[in-house]
Amino acid sequence: MTRQFVCHLEDVPKGTMKTFELEGEKKILIINADQNVFACQGVCPHQDVCLEEGLFDGEVLTCHQHLWQWKVASGEPVGLAEQPLEVYEVEVEDGSVFVEH
Repeated sequence: MTRQFVCHLEDVPKGTMKTFELEGEKKILIINADQNVFACQGVCPHQDVCLEEGLFDGEVLTCHQHLWQWKVASGEPVGLAEQPLEVYEVEVEDGSVFVEH
């Protein structure tokens, strides 16, 4: 696994999420929840839809296209989702967000 800088925490204000590109190819979604920062794959495993356009309720991420859902802490599918979501370990140091991938 490789530790990589993704963004500054100020780039993703609390209560929002934003997609970043790692190594020019892998899209990763950073979610800044109230007390936690999560990182997961940036596109839906169902039809490659950008998950940044979905909804996040503090625990569950919902794809806006076909309503697939996942627990972002584990990537576990919820409801209609048939595949797990790839999640990444996140570290925030001095306002910088790093992921292990």
